[in-house]
Amino acid sequence: MGFTIKRVGHLVLRAKDMQRSRRFFEQVLGLPAVAENERGMVFFSTNVKDNHHMLALMPAKEGVAMPTPDQVGMQHVSFELDSFAELQEAWRVLKKHDVPIDHTVYHGITKSIYFYDPDGNRLELYCNVPEEEYRKSTPQPYSRYNAIEDELEGRTPQREGTVAP
Repeated sequence: MGFTIKRVGHLVLRAKDMQRSRRFFEQVLGLPAVAENERGMVFFSTNVKDNHHMLALMPAKEGVAMPTPDQVGMQHVSFELDSFAELQEAWRVLKKHDVPIDHTVYHGITKSIYFYDPDGNRLELYCNVPEEEYRKSTPQPYSRYNAIEDELEGRTPQREGTVAP
């Protein structure tokens, strides 16, 4: 093959209410808007030198249907955080803003929070679990194990064999 994909570059989502969606991505997820264009699109990036935009919103056509959980298409988009402490902070922010949570899970390779944006798109915030850690507790690191709400809330420490930095 004559080419190699370097990385996923960006995601573009259609939004029914651009102001509502912009507020969600800026205020709840902390993604800075870095540009807008003449078509009403808004572009977001946490580091424009590394990636000119990670996410873009574009206005949806009037009267379009909302996505459903079982339709063909994107299942979810994920955003990586640096640490479990950041994932805990994200959990607090999502709860504070009454963001609909789908579920939390320890996958082996990650600890994750799945939730919905204002237009019903499923998103994920996650932190990685080091291989030397998840190999202690999971036979299949790309699976679904237990929920992690108690860990996110700080009611229990991270389980042995699942500790994310």
